[in-house]
Amino acid sequence: MKRNLIVLLGVQGSGKGTVATGLCNIRDCDYVETGALFRGLDRTSELGAQIGAIIESGQLVPDNLTFQLVESNLSADRDVLTDGFPRTVQQAEWLIKWAAENDFTTKVVLLDIPKEVAYQRIQTRLNEGGGRKDDADHSAVERRLNTYYAETEPMVKFLRSAPGVQFFGIDGTQSKEKVFADVKESL
Repeated sequence: MKRNLIVLLGVQGSGKGTVATGLCNIRDCDYVETGALFRGLDRTSELGAQIGAIIESGQLVPDNLTFQLVESNLSADRDVLTDGFPRTVQQAEWLIKWAAENDFTTKVVLLDIPKEVAYQRIQTRLNEGGGRKDDADHSAVERRLNTYYAETEPMVKFLRSAPGVQFFGIDGTQSKEKVFADVKESL
């Protein structure tokens, strides 16, 4: 039976975490969230020590190491849901190739919201006691959003027309319930 690789995309504040939790509750899938993978690294392993040193130096983890980390957390036996990966065209190409080699159907879900809505949601989450530590720093939030749009938009454009990829754009400005219903229907 062919399995699904579900790639969940969207800017910070788009609702990816909420949708991912809901999908994993109703589907038998492995959840691969790269931010959590980086934070939960086993620093005693060779790969963990190498990536940890790069992160501590403030640099971005190179793709070859990110690919190793992600691949070590992908299962060929169950559906896979990724969140936060891929972020670039090169990463998307690698993931599509992995999916094809392992007999997965690739489905991409973009939770689309305007930058202003993302910023507002991040601020709301911060005011409610959630979010990231640097969400209180308006310039840090602005940098993250700008980086997302600069790096991720070309990858989204690539995935919309990539051979063998089913692409679904979802209006992420709707209620959480409506967004989740639209995602379920599209998959």
